[in-house]
Order: sequence, then C-alpha cells, then structure tokens
Amino acid sequence: MKIAISGATGFIGTHLTAHLTGLGHRAVPLGRSAFRSQESLAAALAGCGAVVNLAGAPIDRRWSDAYKKQLYDSRIGTTRKLVAAINEMNPAPKVFVSASAVGYYPDQGCYDEYTAVKGTSFLSDLCESWEREASRVVPGIRLAVARFGVVLAPDEGAFAKMAFPFRKGIAVRIASGAQIFAWIDIGDLVRALTFILSSDMLAGAINLTAPERLTNAAFARAAARHYAARLHVAVPGWALRLLYGEASGMLVSGPCAIPRKLLDAGFVFNAPEIAAFMSKLGKTAEK
Repeated sequence: MKIAISGATGFIGTHLTAHLTGLGHRAVPLGRSAFRSQESLAAALAGCGAVVNLAGAPIDRRWSDAYKKQLYDSRIGTTRKLVAAINEMNPAPKVFVSASAVGYYPDQGCYDEYTAVKGTSFLSDLCESWEREASRVVPGIRLAVARFGVVLAPDEGAFAKMAFPFRKGIAVRIASGAQIFAWIDIGDLVRALTFILSSDMLAGAINLTAPERLTNAAFARAAARHYAARLHVAVPGWALRLLYGEASGMLVSGPCAIPRKLLDAGFVFNAPEIAAFMSKLGKTAEK
C-alpha cells in the first residue's frame, strides 16, 4: 500500500517509514514543500491508500507564548491543511491516522479510550484542538487518533536524555516519583501504528502506551538497577518549574492511560513492562 506520512523525517516518522518499507509498503514523506499549497499537497497524496499525520514541533522544552503558538500551528495548522486535501481526494484513502498524546487526559485517575474525560492543562487543550481538527475528515474514511505516551528508544529521543545521569552512576527521581510515567517502546509503537492501519475495527481515540502502570520512582529504580547507579537524587518540582516553567507539569505529574482498544483487538506488546525495554539496552554505568 502507498502510505503518506507527515513528519516522516522525525524520530517516530523515521522508524515508522523503515518498518512500513520493510513490510513492502511504499512510504510517501510529506515534507514542507508538500504543504506549500493545496495543489502540491494533493499531488503528493495522489494514489495513497492511507495517511499518517505525525507532524508537530517538539513538546519537551519551555513553553513561552511564542512557542505555544508554534506548538499549536505545527499541529492544528498542518492537520487542517491535510484534512482539507484528504477530503478532496478521489479515490479517498481508506484510513487516516492522526497523532495526539495521552496529555489529553487529567493527571489524576487512570483512563482508557472509553473514558471521555479531558484534563485542564495547556497540553490537554492542545490535544483536544488537534483531535478536533482531525475529526473533520469526511465520513467514510476511517479515523484513528493515536494518543502517544512517551516514546522510548535505546539511543534516541526522550530516553537518551533521561538515561544520561544513570549512565554516569546517578539515579534521578523527579519530585515525589509517585506520578505515572506513560511510555511505549518505539518498536511497539510502529507495530501498533501498522496494526491500526490494517485493522478495520480500530477507530477513534486509541492509547499507544505500554500496559504497565509505571511510576517515575519505579522507572528510576529499574534504570538504576540496569546501569548500576548507586547515587540516588530527587529533583524537586520547584527546580523543574524554574527551568521549564509551565512545561514542567509533564515531568512532575502525568496521566495514566490504558491501551484498552489495542489489547481488546489482540495486539501483543513486545515490551509490555519497563524491564523488557531495559533488556535491550547497553549495560553498565560509565566509570
């Protein structure tokens, strides 16, 4: 199948492209040039049986007013253009998978996709607007909104930053450590996205997180064991608020999201628990 991917050169997009190509699909990257006009976007989408929307500026930095606008425009603006082009396609793609995040949910409680509860943070509002824009795709095209947890890969993305002190022998816990850390292995993520593309029964919001309910403290203990980190440090919430401002809320609190739809559909996680992810890593701390 010919599958168009916005954000194809990003962290997730690169892995997804490689996975789909390995399965014999043709991945069509939608770069900036494709979004210069509706005509250029229509030309890039021509003949695609599926579209995956991964575009969006990185969320893991301080949210100034200017950067909030960039986060909004890179998600809502891009999705709006993409949906407008998809709605004019003939023949239309069978499925549209559009990214979102588990930041949609409140920080307290645990939620599956059947629990229609939204949080009150900037991130929750951003996800709601992002998902609303994707929902404007015409009826008849299967829409799947993929709510990602933190995506972990051994030497890339968030984990490369998180693991740095552990590799130096320092185990870092954030604030109380009681907050949920909703995560998913990059291999499981691309397999899950492929599963969604091929499964006609999966639609609407879909949580892409490992089944394990992991706290930050439990993650820190697992990483400390793996890297033999002996010095344990707790970073206070106030220090993170000074450094990251409003964005620190992603670190000192976190939603619990259960991948109910994937589990009910029979998807099998290769890394359902953090121990399985850690088993893929290089071993000891640096001396």
